[in-house]
This record gives sequence, C-alpha cells and structure tokens, in this order.
Amino acid sequence: MSRALMAAALIAAALPAAAQEVRFPQLNAEIDMSMIGVGTTRASDPSRRGASVFLFGEVAMGLSLSETLSIQGVLVTEPIGEGDSTGGFPDGGVIGFRRQALFFEQLHVQWKPDQALSLQAGIFVAPFGRGYHDFPGILANVRAHEVYLVDQSLGIAGTWTWLDDPRFGTHDVSAAVFTLDRTVLTGTYLTPRRCCNERYERYNRNTLAQGGPGNNGTFNNFAVALDGDRMPFLPGFSYHLAVISQAPGSDGTAREWGYAAGLRYEHRWNAAQSTLIFAEGVQFRNAGGRPRVEVETLSTDPDTGEDVTGTAETTLSERLTFTTLGLQHRIGRWRGTVAWQQLRQKRSLDPVPAQDWFEGSVGRELGSGFSLDVGYQYALYVDDETGQRGTSHAILARLRFAGGL
Repeated sequence: MSRALMAAALIAAALPAAAQEVRFPQLNAEIDMSMIGVGTTRASDPSRRGASVFLFGEVAMGLSLSETLSIQGVLVTEPIGEGDSTGGFPDGGVIGFRRQALFFEQLHVQWKPDQALSLQAGIFVAPFGRGYHDFPGILANVRAHEVYLVDQSLGIAGTWTWLDDPRFGTHDVSAAVFTLDRTVLTGTYLTPRRCCNERYERYNRNTLAQGGPGNNGTFNNFAVALDGDRMPFLPGFSYHLAVISQAPGSDGTAREWGYAAGLRYEHRWNAAQSTLIFAEGVQFRNAGGRPRVEVETLSTDPDTGEDVTGTAETTLSERLTFTTLGLQHRIGRWRGTVAWQQLRQKRSLDPVPAQDWFEGSVGRELGSGFSLDVGYQYALYVDDETGQRGTSHAILARLRFAGGL
C-alpha cells in the first residue's frame, strides 16, 4: 500500500473518533419568549377595558456534566397579578409589564442511564396535561397554564420509553412523587409585593400557611402520564393521558384528584399545507383540597325575635372542568388558528356560571426565530362583583421568539 493510501486510511479511521469526542461540562440554553398585548375594547366590567402588555415565556438552561448527567433549570417570566396574564384590569388605561415577575419553575438534576430512561430529582413540573405547552394561538396555552399547571414540585420524577417500534409507534410513561417546594428558590425576583395591593397571586416563597393541594411537606403526592405518537396506523396522531393526586394542605380536608386527556392530529395536504386539530379535557375532583371556609349564618333570637347574623365553618366542595378544542391551518409561513375554551366550576357554595373564551388569530413566521400573531377574542366571564356572567371583546397580538442562545 502506498504512503498516500495508508495516510488516507489512518485519517478515515480517526474521523469517527474525533466526531464523537465531546468535552464536558457543556452549557446550553433555549429561549421561548412572547410579548403579548390584550386590548379590551368592550366589557361588562369597566375595569377590564383598556390595554395590557406583558412578557410570558421561559429560558431553559442545561449544564451537561457528562453524557448521562446534567443540571436542568427553567427560569420563567410572567405577570403575577390576578388575571394579569390574560389582560388584567387596566381600568380604561394602558398598562405595561405590571407585576411582571421572574422565578425558577424548574431546577433539577437529570440522569439518563440509557436512551429509553430519564430520571430527575429536584424542582420540576409534574407530568399532567400538555396544553399549557402545546396549544397554538395567542392566549390558549396561557389560560391552560393558569388553570392547571402544577409547577415548583419538589421530588423525584422519571420518563421511560416503554415501546419504540416502527410497527406500533413511540410510547412513554412518566411518573413523579413530589410535594410543593417551599425553599427560598420559590420566591419571585424583580417584583416584590407592594403595600395594600390585594391582586398579587404570589410574590414571595411558598409557605405552609398558604395551604393548597400538595403543600403538605410530605412526598405523598403523585402524577402518572402516558404519551404516544409516530404510530404508522394513525399517522399524524398523538395522545396524552394523565392522573394526579395531591394531599390537602393546611386549609384542606380531602385529597384532590385530577384527570387529563388530550389529543393532536395533524394532516398534511402537501409539502406546504397542513391542518392541526387539538383537544384536551382536564378535570379536578375536590379541587383545592376541599378547603375549610367560613359562611354567614342567620338565626332568630328566641327572646327578642330579632335576626342574628353569625359565622360558621364548613367545607367547599368543587369539581373543576377545563375543556379546549381548536384547529390550526398552515400554508407555508402563514397560519390561522381558532380555539374554544371553557371553565366550569361546580361548587357546593357560591355557585358560579361557566366561563367561555372564543379566539381566532392569523400568524406568520418572520424568520430568525421570530413569529407574529394577531387576533380577536370574545369572552363570557364571571364578574367579580356580581357573580354573574359578563362579556368582553378584545384585540390580541403576540410577538414570539424561540431559539437557542
């Protein structure tokens, strides 16, 4: 063999080894950030009229220590006032980034002993529901995020691909055992609570006193989910099934149970056009852990015959159901999306009517990771003052960036 041929053979043998050489540690980051605007032109409640602009998204970071071991973190920004992430209460004016906060949603160690198994320990999002991450459009995923996302869960979790076969598709099972994280990492950054403002939903680290399902300091809360896709007999179809159970907190009296079922079906008409149908149903039994509440009582004084008011303690039993149905059609860089969402709360006390949201939008990929959607929303909501249904009309816009850093 000539020297040239021997050199070529040595180089060819060395190339695979060089290509596979990876140096650790490695730091990677992905950003998915949206600036959302909600302009409410008409509403039964005057405080809802006006315009609101806010940021909603996350920065996901991963520090790989080896091929199998890494530290994963997700830093989230969103408004933390009551209703702020879906338009808030601008009171006829324009509000920008009001009560915008920054906090850790996830921070955990991840170990992947093989391609089929991934294990996590630390703070994570419980595997329950997919709409808060997957729904297209402008506010559909934001609203799902507000209704049922179970984040800042402290414990252990794992995902196992139990079936990956060209004949039957890919199917994963995920499970988690957790409690609500109450460490200093749960606090918000940039936005401390201001005096006397009651609309803050959260502003400080989680505490035992705030109550709520899963906030019991014990690892007896769990979630199990089953996901599947790439099935040749159902091309374009994927599914999600999940159950979650959380023990009552300091204010609760019963274990909360949640159930989720979702599906997505994408039909490709040709290389440029596709249609996506998405649907999801989520229900919580004993929503909130059947908390203790005080109610007013009315009795009659036996001596004077006068009415006497007082208070008594009872429990609030609630069944919460959140439903989403939508469709998106894409033509090249353009897309059109319509979605309907409904929140039903069947309560033993202070009954409230169902709330509905109808959204339609048109969007386009702008390039370099940016996209823009504009749309319209009609809402039937519960008025805080009267407890009756009100209506609103809003113009929506969402400028999004998704890509690596």
